[in-house]
Amino acid sequence: MTKWLASVQSLEEAKALSQTLPDILDLKDPASGALGALPLTTVQSVVQWVNGRCQTSATVGDLVMQSDVITEAVKAMAATGVDYVKVGLFAQPMLEACLARLHEALIELETPVIAVLFADQPGDISLVSKIKRAGFSGVMVDTASKNGLRLLDHWSTTELNDFISASREHQLLCGLAGALAIEDIATLEPLGADYLGFRSALCERRQRTLSLQPARALAIQERMQSYGLAS
Repeated sequence: MTKWLASVQSLEEAKALSQTLPDILDLKDPASGALGALPLTTVQSVVQWVNGRCQTSATVGDLVMQSDVITEAVKAMAATGVDYVKVGLFAQPMLEACLARLHEALIELETPVIAVLFADQPGDISLVSKIKRAGFSGVMVDTASKNGLRLLDHWSTTELNDFISASREHQLLCGLAGALAIEDIATLEPLGADYLGFRSALCERRQRTLSLQPARALAIQERMQSYGLAS
């Protein structure tokens, strides 16, 4: 069953969703890039407030593709108690070498780590097998440029289906995000991803850095449930 993820940037935003908690409450700073990291203390306070009522995830920031930098950030974020840590794999020359070096660090972690690919950057689904070998527990596709273009502006449903199939083949959790709108649920639901991620669709004027609107979260939750999805 496809679940849904909502990204929040503060404890206050998390509390605003107290009546419509998503399956995964994601923590990131939308003003600091595609996967901007929040202070560890903020993440920890949200995790404590959630108290197991839903799963939590957090991003580690838009990092350079160096294994030591990523490892340090992942370990620090995992120590907050989140259920998943998300790492962006940006299209940089050292990406594949970085993946090869991450294996030892990731397999030692108890917290699952999710790789994030970007539909608007060069790359292909052949990376999925390397992500698995590196020790990641899941992979999602998002958009790096927050310019109003959505995931479906970059990848067709055929490409998304291939991505999901590759994730399944390698036994990876898989997610779809990238300026998703509530209307996209009807298109993406048949693909059977593990979760769909939302931020801009939750916010005033669909601007990801503006305030979160609980009514929008409720609308997404109800739409997901109308398809027999989410909790």
